Amino acid sequence: MPITDSSEEKAMKKDLTQEEIPVWVVDDEVRYSIRFALATHGIDARTYASGEDFFNLVETDQPGCLVVDLTMPGMSGLEVLKRLRDLDSPIKVIVLSGHGTIRMAVEAMENGAISFMEKPVDPDDLLVKINAARDASLLEVCKTRVRHMLRQFSKRETQIFDLVCQGLKNGEIAEKLFLSTRTVESHRANITKRLEDRAPIGILYELARTKLDTSPVQFCKLQPARGKQSKKSEEKSEKKAKEKTED
Repeated sequence: MPITDSSEEKAMKKDLTQEEIPVWVVDDEVRYSIRFALATHGIDARTYASGEDFFNLVETDQPGCLVVDLTMPGMSGLEVLKRLRDLDSPIKVIVLSGHGTIRMAVEAMENGAISFMEKPVDPDDLLVKINAARDASLLEVCKTRVRHMLRQFSKRETQIFDLVCQGLKNGEIAEKLFLSTRTVESHRANITKRLEDRAPIGILYELARTKLDTSPVQFCKLQPARGKQSKKSEEKSEKKAKEKTED
C-alpha cells in the first residue's frame, strides 16, 4: 500500500483560504436546519447524527470547524471535544446547548471549545463564530508548518536565519559570525530550499501572523530591514559625529 500524506500535511503544502476550510455539524436534532441556514451564506456544511458517525467518516488531522451539540445520545459533545484534544487535531469546535449553564460552558472551553452557544442559535452569530473558528484552525496548520520548517535548520542555519530576519546583509552576517560571505550565501541558499523556495520574508509574515514563539530563533527581536544603512554603519556615523563635536 503506498504511503500518502496526511490531511494536515496536504494542507501544510497548500496555502488554504478560509472558504476552503470544511464545516461539519454534529447534532441529533437540528443539524439539517443549521445546514440550511449556513447554505444561505454559501457554506456547504456536512452533517452527522452522532459523534461516532463523525469520527468514523471524517479525517480529524485536517483543519476544519465542527459545530457540535453538547448533549446527544451516545458520545456527548464534551466527549467529542476530549477525543479531538487527545488526537491533537487542528479542528476548532463550537459547542451548542439547549440548556447551557456556566459550568457547562467553562468545562467545554477548558476542553478546547472555541465558542459556546445556546440554542436556538442566531444564524448570523453562528456564521461569525464559524469564520473565526476556520481562521483559528488555519492558523494552527500554519504554526505546524512553521515549526516543521524550523526543525529542519542546522544550528548555523538557525543563527543565519535569525540575523536575516533582523535585516542584516550577507556581509554583516559574515562579520558577526566570523564566516566568509560565500559561506553565508551557501547557508542562505540551503535555508531558501528548506523553506520550499520561498524568501525568508514570506515566513516572517507567517510568524508575525501566528505570533508564534519559534525559539531558539527569537523573533521577538525582529526588526524591519533598515534599508541601505545598517545598524553598524549608523553606529559609525554617530561615532564620527561625536568625534567632530569633541574636536
